[in-house]
Amino acid sequence: MKQRTCMLSLGIVVVLLTLVQIYSLYANGYWRREDRTIGLSDGFNYFVTDISVPTILWWTPFTGNKGSIKKCGSFECHFTENRKFQHHPSTKAIMFYGSNLNYMDLPLPRNGLNVSWALLHEESPKNRPILLHGKFLSLFNYSSTFSRKSHLPLTLQFLGSFEDLVGTTHFIATDLKDKLLSELAPVVYVHSDCGTPSRRDEYVQELMKHIRVDSYGACLNNKKLPREISSMTNMDDERFFKIVAQYKFTLAFENAFCDDYITEKLWRPLTLGSVPIYMGSPSVRDWLPNRNSAILASDFESPEDLAKYLTEVGRDKRKYESFLRHKLGPADGRVSNGFLKDALASRKWGIDPVRGSFIDHFECYVCRSVHEHVNQKSVVSEGHYKCPPPVNPLTGRADEDDWWYDVIWYRGKCEATTVRKFVDEGKSPYTPGEFRREMTRMCPDWW
Repeated sequence: MKQRTCMLSLGIVVVLLTLVQIYSLYANGYWRREDRTIGLSDGFNYFVTDISVPTILWWTPFTGNKGSIKKCGSFECHFTENRKFQHHPSTKAIMFYGSNLNYMDLPLPRNGLNVSWALLHEESPKNRPILLHGKFLSLFNYSSTFSRKSHLPLTLQFLGSFEDLVGTTHFIATDLKDKLLSELAPVVYVHSDCGTPSRRDEYVQELMKHIRVDSYGACLNNKKLPREISSMTNMDDERFFKIVAQYKFTLAFENAFCDDYITEKLWRPLTLGSVPIYMGSPSVRDWLPNRNSAILASDFESPEDLAKYLTEVGRDKRKYESFLRHKLGPADGRVSNGFLKDALASRKWGIDPVRGSFIDHFECYVCRSVHEHVNQKSVVSEGHYKCPPPVNPLTGRADEDDWWYDVIWYRGKCEATTVRKFVDEGKSPYTPGEFRREMTRMCPDWW
């Protein structure tokens, strides 16, 4: 009898402990319905009705954040990728990552000016041609792109620091570079994205007729990298840096020509101490360490004229080293470009965890903006990209039969016009058939 009583008492205790544990889990939100609660980064969950700060919804999954409260200075916002918040009263902004943006999948009908749209796109403009056109760009209130006109500019995302620019860790003296000319060409080309809007390979192929060029990438390849660093994922490898640093000149040709679109193609040779031969952003002079830190292909009538100039500079040590002031000049005067120095000094984001990434900073920019109600005053303009139609680099003119011009650039313009019409009309999500019919009507010449 006593044994049965003890077993009964033990059972009651176990049941009570289980109930306490279940209640604890429920109170802390672990036992939840997805449509009622949101998980926060500290491991707890809050009922949707408890949200007292603005919600910012990532429409294109990007950060993996299912729901968290983020502090941005004196402001707080709730960030989430949960689309159930599209029409929630707390939602004040919707964010998009450009490379994942699909114009067939937009939060329509739009909620009006009360909900801002924000665009983050740090990659090449060629990835989303619709973004090249003002009709589509002006749907957004905030941007973070390569353009200095963005609310959070990413123009210098590929330049680690001022110290990288003036440092001599990988620098090779001119005399040693001259000795290496018995084994190496004076010019190096490392590109593996072939067939780009800039048609850079066509220019390089012509240049190769007039001066030796070692091409390590998949495009116009004539020289192999060591097997252990042959992948393009090793472009930040010290062993790769040592190879590029040996060359007197590096072809730094962008895949698209837009104001302020300047990538590692330029910054890598500048930091390594190889003189860049640049083709790309029309505004590149604004960003160079010194006035003649690079040789611009656009300054020459033809690849042949450029080759003659490179041969001339390569033979004149004094003239060659005039392009390397950021490495060889006096320690306190290696960079004369005050605009570049100010931009680097004022950049709050970085690759270190202390400063935070540009993603963190753009999220906080949007958070502060919705708190301060500045969204009604801001509209992204075409100047936030400023990418003209692609041209033939050998002629400087647009070829209307060029695939990048006809199929990509012009089609992007038609898509932008069509999307804008549907948004302005308050159209609910449209079908592919509806979109195609309207686009055919608005751009009959394209078809």
